[in-house]
Amino acid sequence: MIRIAYVIDHLRMGGAQRHLLQVVRRLDRRRYAPEMWTTSADRGELAADFEAEGVPVRSFEIESTLMSLRTLTACRRVAQDWRTRDIHIVHAYLFEGNLLATIAGRLAKRPVILISKRSLDRYERWDHRAAAWWCNRTATRVLVNAISVRNVVLEHEGCSPSVIEHIPNGVPLPDPTQIPEAPTPEIDPRGDGPLVGMVGRLGWKKGYEYALQAFAQLRDRVPGLRVDIVGDGDLRQELEAQAKELGLEGTIRFLGQQTDVARRMSTFDCYVLSSVIEGMPNALLEAMALGRPVVTTSAGGSAEVAIDGESGLVVPPRDADALSSAIERVLTEELLSERISRGAASRVKSQFSERAMLTALDTLYRREMTAAGLKAETARVEQSSGTAAGEGTVPQ
Repeated sequence: MIRIAYVIDHLRMGGAQRHLLQVVRRLDRRRYAPEMWTTSADRGELAADFEAEGVPVRSFEIESTLMSLRTLTACRRVAQDWRTRDIHIVHAYLFEGNLLATIAGRLAKRPVILISKRSLDRYERWDHRAAAWWCNRTATRVLVNAISVRNVVLEHEGCSPSVIEHIPNGVPLPDPTQIPEAPTPEIDPRGDGPLVGMVGRLGWKKGYEYALQAFAQLRDRVPGLRVDIVGDGDLRQELEAQAKELGLEGTIRFLGQQTDVARRMSTFDCYVLSSVIEGMPNALLEAMALGRPVVTTSAGGSAEVAIDGESGLVVPPRDADALSSAIERVLTEELLSERISRGAASRVKSQFSERAMLTALDTLYRREMTAAGLKAETARVEQSSGTAAGEGTVPQ
């Protein structure tokens, strides 16, 4: 049994956290024994979801700053635990997770230490840049989920190209016999006009202010326009106030967190991503997998996913005019909408499936175990899509 300790800053709702939940649900439990570690003492609301999958959740129990003797003490405590229980692979995510996992992993002399970079963040503080540089030199491999992220790691963190491993995000492919059912029809005071949807955390990186400006332009050009925004975050009140100032109260609904995201996506006439900085957005992949016509900015990995004119329409970041024009084309040009919808589903199936991502991870784990001189058991990939999640499946 290969024991893996995954490390991340917290298990509150976020893209990296959702990705990890997806990974542990599909790992072959006959070959892998995963466990989660948070650096923060406040584990987060998703901890219960991991535990429901039979994945233990533990913590470094860091309550404030990383720069303290308590942090080093915590790393020593975790290292002793990992050494005692013979953890084989340490796999970390995001800045705090990468740093503490690398320190504890080296103290514990673990054979495989993997760190993951999933955003285009550039560290302004010299100590953060130094920490990133040290982690990159110390880890066994540095994983990136997009070419744009790889470029940042190379150019701004001084990482050697030889240790970088590119594994794109992947999402489950819809079963053609089980297309998500639309939510129960409800009386919508906005009417039944075209529905544009957005899904994501309400934070500055997603560029929602530019999307709201675009919707204000479209309100009079697209009769009956409706917009649903799924997600929550620090900017919600500010964005709601902006929408009111733009006269969009009767057009936009801020729905907060929802549990039926796939079903809601399936009703969108156009999916929009207005990010100004991005790694590789899972929500964009999920919308494309469902065959939704998408409009996205070219920020980061988004332009690696959607090919302009073939599997989506791609516009520059921070350009509300270009965003509104692209959305209008999708909503009014039927042939274009149909073409990019087909292209979106085909591209995700061929390049960004969950099966491809998990197979790449499994290959990496086994290869690095072997390189470390340890026996790497071959994880089996089930061909049947009917096996329940959590039983070691990798969907087709």
